[in-house]
Amino acid sequence: MKRILIGSFACVLTAAGVLVAQSNIDDTVPNKHAWGENIGWTNWRDANAALQGVQVGPFVMSGFIWGENVGWITVGDGTPLVPPHYANVDGSDFGVNIDGAGFLHGFAWGENIGWINFDGGAMATPPQPARVLCADPPGLPRARLTGFAWGENVGWINLAELTETHYVALDDASTPIACDVNHDGFVNGLDIQPFINLLLLRGGSWSDLCAGDQPPQDNVIDLADVGPFVACLLN
Repeated sequence: MKRILIGSFACVLTAAGVLVAQSNIDDTVPNKHAWGENIGWTNWRDANAALQGVQVGPFVMSGFIWGENVGWITVGDGTPLVPPHYANVDGSDFGVNIDGAGFLHGFAWGENIGWINFDGGAMATPPQPARVLCADPPGLPRARLTGFAWGENVGWINLAELTETHYVALDDASTPIACDVNHDGFVNGLDIQPFINLLLLRGGSWSDLCAGDQPPQDNVIDLADVGPFVACLLN
């Protein structure tokens, strides 16, 4: 039955024009699950053997979440009509966007539960916005999600369960390395110019911020990061 379900689901996705890409959510249990107060656990990785699981990109999310109690939830198709972000003004171009500081915005759609608002956590009391957190070894060796999303029909979805042992994490290959600003897997002189560009232009993606914003991180790449960045290169 499971094999038939996966095959049928793959056909549906292909017909719908959804991009097929390997999920970059970590496969370690419980690092691929989020908790909904009224829907239970959701699996962010394993849709169609991880080929249609969630992909966390530099500016948007794409792929599908599976909820045993609620079915499929899509976070976007990975192809915004006007890149780099989904417009989220109607159902023709929707999905979860990621801003340069790692905060999540926009909407996911559940076939049985309707819209899920990823800006919802920022409106909670106290605010607990949904976002991507940079890795902070050794305690947090991988980038991960945290905060809350809100579904009008299902309530809060917690991206990092309160015990801090259940959360949605990115895999090692997709976790930005501190000081590796050009994201080639190495920390060396080739990272200097990309760091300077980010320092001067103040742009870039959340992964650029994770690589360039040196501890103690303050969500901006500025002059305070220059000394620690140089020390990081020399070490």
